[in-house]
Amino acid sequence: MKNLGLMGALIAAIALTGCLDNGGGTEVKQDLNNGDFSVITEPETGSGGGSNGGSSEEGSTGGDNGSGGGTTTPSEPDGFDINKGATLTASTSLNLDFYPPFHTAYTKVSENESCGGGAWVDYADSGTLLSSKTNQNVPVSVQFRDHDGRTSSCYVRRIYIDQIGPDIVFAKYPSAPVEEGLDVELIFTVTDAGAGVASVTCSMGSSTKACAAGQNKILLPKLAGGDYTLKVSATDKLGHASEKSISFKVSSMYKQMVNNVKVNEYQKVDILFVIDNSGSMEYEKKSMASRVRNFLDVVKGLDWQIAVTTTDPVHKTLGDGRLVQLYNKPGQYILTSSMNDTDARNTLSSTLQRSETGSGSEQGIFAAYRAIERSLSASGGNANFIRNDSQLAVVVISDEDESANGAKNDPANFVKFVADSFGSQKAMSFHSIIARPDDQACLKGEGYSAGFRYEQISKLTGGVIGDVCASDYAAQVQGIAEGVRKTLKSITLTCAPVVDAMRSILVLKDGQVYDGTRKMEGLNLVFDQMLPQGNYEVYYSCIK
Repeated sequence: MKNLGLMGALIAAIALTGCLDNGGGTEVKQDLNNGDFSVITEPETGSGGGSNGGSSEEGSTGGDNGSGGGTTTPSEPDGFDINKGATLTASTSLNLDFYPPFHTAYTKVSENESCGGGAWVDYADSGTLLSSKTNQNVPVSVQFRDHDGRTSSCYVRRIYIDQIGPDIVFAKYPSAPVEEGLDVELIFTVTDAGAGVASVTCSMGSSTKACAAGQNKILLPKLAGGDYTLKVSATDKLGHASEKSISFKVSSMYKQMVNNVKVNEYQKVDILFVIDNSGSMEYEKKSMASRVRNFLDVVKGLDWQIAVTTTDPVHKTLGDGRLVQLYNKPGQYILTSSMNDTDARNTLSSTLQRSETGSGSEQGIFAAYRAIERSLSASGGNANFIRNDSQLAVVVISDEDESANGAKNDPANFVKFVADSFGSQKAMSFHSIIARPDDQACLKGEGYSAGFRYEQISKLTGGVIGDVCASDYAAQVQGIAEGVRKTLKSITLTCAPVVDAMRSILVLKDGQVYDGTRKMEGLNLVFDQMLPQGNYEVYYSCIK
């Protein structure tokens, strides 16, 4: 490296500043917390406790679906009932009592809503059906026939078979080590679509407190250094139990970091759109094409590639990070800046306008992670999408938060994956058009749930956070497109730098101090001007 003497002096100056901390005085002790916490709950609405049971046809009856099958026996039975009128059970063995409308000789029982597929058997007043389905609302239909061949109407009843504990999903939690003495907030939800949630307990170390069904917010003020695990245990009204935990570290130690980045003048950027194609996005999907119509106008002049995938984590052609085929272009998956402007604009709008209904387990971060993995392995349509000498921008449009907690769903892991895969050479921004956590109007309207993790990863990478409920995305899309341009003036750091009286960020270009005006946006060090071509070194400090 050029100018080793200057570099040594600069690093020595940084080290000396750290040594002079506190001026040799007495260390100020803080009153720190070792794990005690408070709980704020927002009760669930419209889920569990039998909300899925009880619909019927042809005179069927509803009922209380309390623990183990509360009953509401009809005063004038018509057709049949299940488990004496219960709408909830923990067993797949269903007891049927028959009430035919006429003197009957034969009965047919089907596990569907159409009385199709069952077999006629000699009539008896009662019988047992061993269901093939669990953890869902199960339809059962019955028909009767007499010796003369007269057939009754098709009677339908439903019962929810619940054999699993409540679902526990962490929405907000520390994705990186927390500095000692700071406050920590964790948010999770507990739901149960069948029996409903009976009890929830939260524990951290020796502290245990009651939580509740619905959203829970855990507040931990001024944490001391150490490893922490929040464990959430829940049971439903049938006694089924589940448990999940999240762990994080609190540290007061810092690590010295350096990023070595080679900057070219190609102005290349690869842009991945991740579209929520689930059923809850029906309203937003209707006008998706018109909402993003102005995107290409703002990125004009760049050497861009654009591709589209969906939030569906499992579909074998449209999910798991696979790029979707461009509209009306068989075998093509990637738009490029070399295309005709009108053709590119129409193709992008039509490709973003999804007509299918994908999985309700929306996972936009996971989809972006898998799309990059598939590009790196040159898999299918993803081959050649992520170029080695380009920057990267991801745009997620979703009305619901990331719905799983695996390693590939985690914002910090995603950023680290990109850095590791490309040797920290690729600047990256993640933009989100979501139901923003503080937007009550959207959350009470078309926004299905708050996008906590999308907000987190956008803040982490200096991305734009837009409003999925907006009738027109034009202004938001322009902001995102401008954010994509900004990525070309950025260096993405490996971790959040600490800047204070002792620590600063030092940038060298070809061994000389580079003093171009810049600011931090999440993990992105964004410069006011395009970086001149050269070899850059960025020195900074992070919390370990």
